[in-house]
Amino acid sequence: MDKEQTAIARLREASSMSLKVYKQPLVVTTSGGKDSSVCTALAERAGIPFEVMHNHTTADAPETVYFVRDELRRLELKGVKCVVNYPAYKGRRTSMWRSPPKEVVPPQFPIWHSRDSRYSCHAPGLVSADSF
Repeated sequence: MDKEQTAIARLREASSMSLKVYKQPLVVTTSGGKDSSVCTALAERAGIPFEVMHNHTTADAPETVYFVRDELRRLELKGVKCVVNYPAYKGRRTSMWRSPPKEVVPPQFPIWHSRDSRYSCHAPGLVSADSF
């Protein structure tokens, strides 16, 4: 069995377990990157019921945002439930660029992350506005 067929077989097994144990389909998370696109394509090829969730970071390039919108629209037209979670702070939608939590110090631009450290928008009270 090649790698693609192995991945499809594992997705089918995971889907079966999810439906049996949780009575819900698998959720494929997507960032709009290559790896996420491959996982979504494999779920489609596996012919399993699945949903897609995207966490909008507000830090992605416009091209990535457009790609994710187009991809979610395509999947929704095929009957796949798609959810986009937007960041919120103290009950209000926010972004990485607008009103960051005061207890989080943003990185010095243009440095985003290195092998040893990464900037995280997570702070106490920073949660998704939408529950899945």
